[in-house]
Amino acid sequence: MALSDRIKLVLKENNLSQYELAKRMGTSQATIAFWCTGRTKNLRGDYAAKLSRLFGYDAGWLANGIGLPRPVYSGQEALSPAEIGTQKIPLIEFKDIGKPINTMLSQYLLTDMKISDNAFAVAIKDSSMMPKFEVGDRVIIDPEVPPIPGDFVIVKIDNNEPIFRKIRELGPDSSGKLQYEFVPLNDDYSTISSERHQFEIIGTMLEHRKYRKL
Repeated sequence: MALSDRIKLVLKENNLSQYELAKRMGTSQATIAFWCTGRTKNLRGDYAAKLSRLFGYDAGWLANGIGLPRPVYSGQEALSPAEIGTQKIPLIEFKDIGKPINTMLSQYLLTDMKISDNAFAVAIKDSSMMPKFEVGDRVIIDPEVPPIPGDFVIVKIDNNEPIFRKIRELGPDSSGKLQYEFVPLNDDYSTISSERHQFEIIGTMLEHRKYRKL
């Protein structure tokens, strides 16, 4: 796979424009454009290392296309400290949301965002939020960030398994308590109103990562 294809994959999987990637990398958009068009054939080691820190790709794969896009970690490696300026976010399953997180997990995402120690990542498991969120996309959720209308949240409805939805404010009820709707982006799924259901907001999405479908 050529460098241009590898960089385009990074852009697609992380839902980034060339401008956004340049900003995260601290370089110019022209540099990113050179990578994407094939004008630059080889990625400098410092750029590969920074892309690896930001998005969790294997630095060797980024630099020369050898190996797998993402490293495979063992449980022992998961105990090693993250790179300076990054934080490991445990990747868990929907069924485990709300349970104590196993610190021996071998799967995690790296982020350079300022995020709480209770943050976690999950993979989208159904088509309720398509086309923006596809099955297999990963989202980073922070339980300590209160949502505002229009945010995407993990919410538990009537004590069932948590779901991923967009939150919409309905306004206060007769007692003055704010009510919400939890809205799917796919019209085949139903909007859920807090006026008729009990709910618990687990956390707010801070980052969305898309992945190429092989």
